[in-house]
Amino acid sequence: MVISIGVLLAIGPQWVRQHTVLTVAVLGGAMVYAAVVMAYPQLEVRRTRYAWLVTGFDSAFTLALIALSGGVYSPVVAVLALAVIASAARLSFRETLLVAVLLGAAYIPVALMSSPRLAVTAAPALQAGWSAVYLIFIAIITAGLSALAEREHRSRLRALVEAEAEHAAAEEERDLRARLLRSYQSQQDGLQVLVHELRTPVTSLEALTEALTSEQPMSRADRDTSLALVARHVHHLTDMLDALSDVALSRRPTFSAGRVRRVDVADLVVGAADAVGLAPPRLRLSVSGDLAAVAVNAQGLRRVLTNLLENASRHGRRAPVDVMCSRQGDELICAVADRGPGIPADSLGELTTKYVSVGGQRGTAGLGLWIVQQIAESMGGRVDFAARDGGGLVATFRAPIG
Repeated sequence: MVISIGVLLAIGPQWVRQHTVLTVAVLGGAMVYAAVVMAYPQLEVRRTRYAWLVTGFDSAFTLALIALSGGVYSPVVAVLALAVIASAARLSFRETLLVAVLLGAAYIPVALMSSPRLAVTAAPALQAGWSAVYLIFIAIITAGLSALAEREHRSRLRALVEAEAEHAAAEEERDLRARLLRSYQSQQDGLQVLVHELRTPVTSLEALTEALTSEQPMSRADRDTSLALVARHVHHLTDMLDALSDVALSRRPTFSAGRVRRVDVADLVVGAADAVGLAPPRLRLSVSGDLAAVAVNAQGLRRVLTNLLENASRHGRRAPVDVMCSRQGDELICAVADRGPGIPADSLGELTTKYVSVGGQRGTAGLGLWIVQQIAESMGGRVDFAARDGGGLVATFRAPIG
């Protein structure tokens, strides 16, 4: 626009060049101003602190060039409309109308005082007044369009925010549903585990009760041994009931840390073996290191040993089950080895999968070794499985002790 005005000065009528030097100076200033605005486009951003400053510079340069290049006959008069349109992009509707009124009010005296005395069809006052009113019309149209565009933009933003809120609500509802399903599954798992572990002591108690109430005579020593086994099973059932109370208190109900107390590992192994019907000579126990009074989660250790010994007894083909317990620093290591059919190497990783019975044994829920793994992890330990030389399986349980 500035360049086009310079061309008009060069080829236009004589009255356009009445103030050539001053006009060129103003054009130079306008060129510098235009370069600054182009270099810093953030000055043109809508409704910033620079909006009125930029609008003021636009109006001042336009009025100055109109005064220097023919007043009401100046070709620069057309730039007034562009100044109003540009202000509509920066200011609000009311502010743009105010700019149009002020710019029109300033244009009328500037145009009348600087217009040459020429023979024209319309009086300069009429031309100047019409141009001023025309600016108001332009302001209404452009500012209205700008306000509509801004309103549409706000509507889009509001719709986007509402959509995001609905999406977040849907995600929250989905997460809540997933948490409820996990909680329900956790409770179901807890019940399955407790049923699985209560079965062994109940079965053993049933057999002991039948033996104690049988009409066949029983020696005092056998009766005392049977009563001792009954007491152990009752203690084990008490531990199971404690685990049942954890269902309502823990997210991992049946595998909570448990109480740590000092126990004799050998006695614990014998008690777990008795619970599953394993006794010497079929049970072969070897203990190395000081394991007479170790601090450990006794309930968790008993549950691990019971499940491992039950698994070894069930799959062991009536062959002896070897249990090796040792201590390495602050770690307890218990290995249970049987002479069962064994497990293929590519299936060892499936032994602790829930509801999967790798051995193909009918009547099992596929929970025993999964329970062992969960309890081991809750105790800060782990359980490993390996094929036994000569046939069978070796389950090695490791856990920290004090």
